[in-house]
Amino acid sequence: MDKDLLVAEFLKIYFSAHPDKIPKDSDKAFELFHKLHKRYKTRYITDFKQKSEKFVNKFFDDDEPTYR
Repeated sequence: MDKDLLVAEFLKIYFSAHPDKIPKDSDKAFELFHKLHKRYKTRYITDFKQKSEKFVNKFFDDDEPTYR
């Protein structure tokens, strides 16, 4: 699943559970959605990069032999 779609689904679930947090003004609501989408997308990408680096470091550590 694309990271944009994953974050959009998360925001749909969040605002379905908390409809009172959506501003009445459509421009403010769009700005809020955009800001939260950007924040969670960045967090998702950072988390994925950290997990990926840990995985690569686990198998390609220079101190230990690669093949056992």
